[in-house]
Amino acid sequence: MKHMKTVLILEHTEEVFDKLTCDVCGAESKWDQNWSTAEHEKINTTIQLDEEESFAHGGSSAQTQYHICPHCFKTELAKWFESHRQAKPTITKSVW
Repeated sequence: MKHMKTVLILEHTEEVFDKLTCDVCGAESKWDQNWSTAEHEKINTTIQLDEEESFAHGGSSAQTQYHICPHCFKTELAKWFESHRQAKPTITKSVW
């Protein structure tokens, strides 16, 4: 879950990022939206549905997000997917 807080900025208030917690277990990320525990790593496990409509005069979009820590992704979500029709993930790797 993405938590926002209201802050006073030059005589007005604005909503800014506060912290990120897992929607399943409540764990809090250490580095904003990065679930890694080490500075040199990045682990992002947001699950998002993007819905967009585009017309000649304009458009609209809606994003629905679930924030899930890597532990819950592996032990809860992946197991759930694999138990339904034996779904398998697409894994893409890179080395640099």
